[in-house]
Amino acid sequence: MERVEEKGKRVRMKAVSEPARGWAEALKLELEAWPGVTTKSAFGMTMVYRKAVVFAALPRTRALFEEDAILLKFNRQPRTVAARIAAEPRFAAGTMEQRRDHKKSGGQGRHWRIFLMRDVLDLHAAIQWLAEAYRLATPPKS
Repeated sequence: MERVEEKGKRVRMKAVSEPARGWAEALKLELEAWPGVTTKSAFGMTMVYRKAVVFAALPRTRALFEEDAILLKFNRQPRTVAARIAAEPRFAAGTMEQRRDHKKSGGQGRHWRIFLMRDVLDLHAAIQWLAEAYRLATPPKS
């Protein structure tokens, strides 16, 4: 697990493996068919939005922390979802915020989870978790 050594230094992004790149492209095509979903390229990744709320990041050329993983953002995390995440072995331990080892907590990194894609069979589970993140991606109430 890479940690940030100095204040302000960013986590080094990794090159994406060829299998993960193909899986991410297949997931992107699936997600683009969902109502209200748009995608944008950023940081070597494809950011996935439900209306204006980001709920996933798929690797294109770069990935954070793991070269064979997608990032899921759970804007809300009910206890039942948190328990299912804890029981799912394909989720890397901790949140992005915990992996960055920030002294300050409470940022958006606490919502992001790392879902490991080690095999083509992980695509089905990835779609189910993307659907959960999509369901929870609702705009904040004003």
